[in-house]
Amino acid sequence: MLDIEPIEYQAMQMLLEGDHPTLETLRQQFNRSCVVERDFTGVGFFTTFEIDDSNLRLDPSNRIVLGDVCADVACLKYGCGFILFVDDGLLGTLECHLWGDDALPQSATYTRLYYVHQPNPPSVTETVKRDMDALNSILAG
Repeated sequence: MLDIEPIEYQAMQMLLEGDHPTLETLRQQFNRSCVVERDFTGVGFFTTFEIDDSNLRLDPSNRIVLGDVCADVACLKYGCGFILFVDDGLLGTLECHLWGDDALPQSATYTRLYYVHQPNPPSVTETVKRDMDALNSILAG
């Protein structure tokens, strides 16, 4: 088992924030999870979680993708975004991806995390608070 990194913990806290039964279950899963793999790609990383209590599985177990959290990274022009994949009703993988062409150092310094909204047509717009209407439509399936 791997220790969770501070940036992973902070991103997960933000991605799972909100008053919704699905988010509450995912928070319970996160509290009972451990990091089993971390893969640095050079332009981000993938962190894989394992849940020790499958009784907390969401039903229905459709894929859920949450991706409204970004971060500024010291020494990088554009920063990064975070995406959480929930598969088969359980937390799966947290992805960190860069917005620019830079490489992400393994010892990156994340200076600020914030929520974004992705309106149509797609663009990334920082928001003062989480867009719960957009989040609720994602969670409704």
